[in-house]
Amino acid sequence: MKTIVYYSGKIETKGRECFVGNQKVDCPQTGKSFTIAGDKLNLLPQIPVLEKRSDPIFFTILLVIIIFFSVLVVFKIKIFGKTLEEYIKPIWYFILISIAAVAWQYLFGLKIDDGLMSLKISQLVWEICIAASAYKLIKTANFGYGNLFFLAVLYSLIIHGLKASVRYLFYTKTFLYLLDRFLYGSLLVMVIVFIGGSMFIFFRKKGIIKF
Repeated sequence: MKTIVYYSGKIETKGRECFVGNQKVDCPQTGKSFTIAGDKLNLLPQIPVLEKRSDPIFFTILLVIIIFFSVLVVFKIKIFGKTLEEYIKPIWYFILISIAAVAWQYLFGLKIDDGLMSLKISQLVWEICIAASAYKLIKTANFGYGNLFFLAVLYSLIIHGLKASVRYLFYTKTFLYLLDRFLYGSLLVMVIVFIGGSMFIFFRKKGIIKF
């Protein structure tokens, strides 16, 4: 019978071998970047200065984001000609569904042993919500590319900002890992918004779909 043991800690190399403390472990795959804790990085290289955690920095960033959106609401500042209310009000239920999908992923999805199928389904849910949001805002509010860009930023902060918060608070991840996953997830959001949005705008201009 084969026994699999998980070791947590900083991976150190000695020659061509890798160790966590005195325990020999499999080395990370070549050609890919990893954090010192062994978490795979999708976009960023190893950046030692970001391999840390700091509650003051984390909560300061969180506070700045909250203040930023509060200012947008209170003073009704327009971003690409639209107020924050005009972005959120028509699609508020899509946003709630996306948040619920992320919450379900961490509360239940990670505990289900089904080959990550549950996680893929929950991700598909918020991806559909993003595409549906772009469609509705183009249809009802005459959104352009600038508006779609801010919509993507908004969804990135909501979905992947929430994920980053959970990973920092409950999974003790470093800023490097959080930033890498946030950028990777935000890139996916941008792709969904701009590909889907561009198609809707093209169809509208060509009269293929009449909104």
